[in-house]
Amino acid sequence: MIPEPVLAAWGFTGLPIKLGRGLINDTYCISNQFVLQRINKRVFLQPKEVVANFKRVYDNVRDLVPRLITTEQGSDCFEDQNGDVWRCSEYYRSRNFQSVPDEMVHVAGQAFGLFLYRLRNCDVSLEPVIPNFHDFRYYLNELEEAWREDLNQLDRTLIERYRKLVDEKAPTGPEQIIHGDCKVNNLLFDLSENKVIRIVDTDTLMWGYPVWDFGDLVRSIAMGISSDVRLKHRISSVCNGFFEKFPVTDAEMEYYAFAPTYMSMMLGVRFLTDHFLGNPYFKVNQEGENMVRALEQFELAKTLNSHEGELQTMIHTIARGL
Repeated sequence: MIPEPVLAAWGFTGLPIKLGRGLINDTYCISNQFVLQRINKRVFLQPKEVVANFKRVYDNVRDLVPRLITTEQGSDCFEDQNGDVWRCSEYYRSRNFQSVPDEMVHVAGQAFGLFLYRLRNCDVSLEPVIPNFHDFRYYLNELEEAWREDLNQLDRTLIERYRKLVDEKAPTGPEQIIHGDCKVNNLLFDLSENKVIRIVDTDTLMWGYPVWDFGDLVRSIAMGISSDVRLKHRISSVCNGFFEKFPVTDAEMEYYAFAPTYMSMMLGVRFLTDHFLGNPYFKVNQEGENMVRALEQFELAKTLNSHEGELQTMIHTIARGL
């Protein structure tokens, strides 16, 4: 339920309708005109800084992201009596996919590549809204502490295997402001054309490595694809789109091939830790759901790792050709 003072802050009278399947925030559509969202304060300890970070980069990406709607008092967000922080943005009639159709993969790559390119020279200070976000070693330490021996689906040596891989091959490169949650379901597509009209869920804007965003993007377009031929086609399409808009140097290219495996492993570790801790971060509909998510990501990491050599060749061919 949305408290009345929240609706009153923006002067809303329409019936709120639950929107999307996000695992973190609570999102509602108002009158097919506005998106009202409660920022999860258990995940984002300083939720007002999430909005402030967005405002700091907005001028660089204003045509790529939703327009923020201020309250009737002119505030960027509203804090209710429970200490929950709410924000509002314009609603865009669009299509949104958990798994993007093959014919839209190229434009998905273009959208996130352009987003990163626009932020490449954006030199503003951002507040770290989630401490240690994308720090794989931190997540491995969390998993080690949370591990429960009563669950025997996985071998505990998984932690050390991943720690060794991270030490050897962790993606790096020049730092800049990145999206931080570069998944295809954070894209809104035009209703009739194969084009992206907005990039959403910018809560994790942060200083980091663009290779992380690339890895997460490839990971998300690879989810649920069982055919090797189709998987290679999708990876080629997304790489072509991404590097068209975000050119990289020869020195940077070497980090990109392992990034999808890295991001899949890290997300799996986060899902598994959340499962052991009682699901405080990612929403679940039933017990064990985060364990299932973790196993899916670990399996995907194996698949992506098996294609790493081909991906490296593909990236070099595409990036140099462009």
